[in-house]
Amino acid sequence: MTWLEYIVNIAAPHSRHDAKLWFRYLRKYINKNISEEQINELYNCTALSVFQRITLKEAFTSGTPTREYINNLNKKVIPKKLLMVMEKYDN
Repeated sequence: MTWLEYIVNIAAPHSRHDAKLWFRYLRKYINKNISEEQINELYNCTALSVFQRITLKEAFTSGTPTREYINNLNKKVIPKKLLMVMEKYDN
């Protein structure tokens, strides 16, 4: 199964009404070498909702807030309460 088939047959229908899930699916492919032709092929697919099409284009365009958001999903986050405790005892 190619990544296009995976997105069209599994990811798009499964995350149609869930933006967070759609972004997690895109996160798997955002930094891979995917051609503009493949992105356009996916963009024109009827299996994607309007929201999924728009965010797909934004996710694969460098410098967009959507791409930054998806890339930041891969970073580990320190919980706020733990950060407060660390700051309190750091002094």
